[in-house]
Amino acid sequence: MGRMAMLALVLCLALSAGAPSALAAGVGGGGAFNELTEQQQSENQKTTTTKTTSSTESSGSGTTTVVLTALIVALVLMSIIAWVIVRDARRRAPVEDEDIDARDARVAHDQAVRMRKRRAKAKAARAQRKRTR
Repeated sequence: MGRMAMLALVLCLALSAGAPSALAAGVGGGGAFNELTEQQQSENQKTTTTKTTSSTESSGSGTTTVVLTALIVALVLMSIIAWVIVRDARRRAPVEDEDIDARDARVAHDQAVRMRKRRAKAKAARAQRKRTR
């Protein structure tokens, strides 16, 4: 399980590598940081005006690629989680009927022992009461 979990973690980190820059651009807090984001936006506007219509049509496929990649990663993570749950359930579940029979016999034996002790205590208490009359 360790290798699978590490692989999933590496995949998630690799796909989210671009997220911090996108989050930082959206923050636009203040001061020097705000000036940097304004400069970046103005540069982005200059480059977008020079693009042709064919390049803007292809930018839509970039969004599709991101969505498909996110879906694939989500499916991989869900399958890893399902595999771990099934593996754990199989380890904990009783495998053979012999185990169940042995457990039932042990429980029945324990109940018989408890009843014998209880009857012995009741008999001793009756004998004690008879002596103290």
